[in-house]
Amino acid sequence: MRRWYPFAVWEHHIIATPDLVQISAGVADNFVTNVYVGRAFNMEDVAKGGVPRLGAAVPRWYGETVGFWDGDVLITWTSNIQGWKSHSFFEFSSKMQSIEIYTPIRKDGRFIGVNHESVFYDPEALAVPVRIVRNLHKVNKFSDAAEQPLPFIECIPTIYPIKGNASTVSPGDVIQYEVPDMYGRPWDKIWQKYFEQGMSRPKEDESLFEFK
Repeated sequence: MRRWYPFAVWEHHIIATPDLVQISAGVADNFVTNVYVGRAFNMEDVAKGGVPRLGAAVPRWYGETVGFWDGDVLITWTSNIQGWKSHSFFEFSSKMQSIEIYTPIRKDGRFIGVNHESVFYDPEALAVPVRIVRNLHKVNKFSDAAEQPLPFIECIPTIYPIKGNASTVSPGDVIQYEVPDMYGRPWDKIWQKYFEQGMSRPKEDESLFEFK
């Protein structure tokens, strides 16, 4: 899911072969999508509440993606995503899956870009599927002199949670820092610890609107 959040929707570097399509993007971190064309998901865990996957039963930050060519249109299926929350996005679960369609945009027979349609499904976080459509316009070819090499970028944090508030920390500052469980919805635990004192959560059979 993270590859759709704001800092992963800048310039895309796309390499397409009959068997593998690789999409690289990002300005705050590196976001790489590998589409394995012609491969099939392992479905053995689905009946037990798991999700389709390619490798081990371990969620991936960007999920795992298979696809097939329908002429010059690429259709993909992404599953086995690590549940998370990206900046300014809705929260989603590890059962999030997506179907995506990459269709060439042509003008006078020339390839000038890609129409990218995505449909997200999540039985735990979404009441209905979410559809996003965008156009990616071709800027350069890899052989063009104007095409710059894709740099490796690492996101280095300077903001830390201090007493539940996102706080800027300067080099040399000493703080008490509780290492969060990055896979366990840490924002929810921080909120409960610092901002729900004296509150009681509703029971499972109670409406959320009865929260006091």
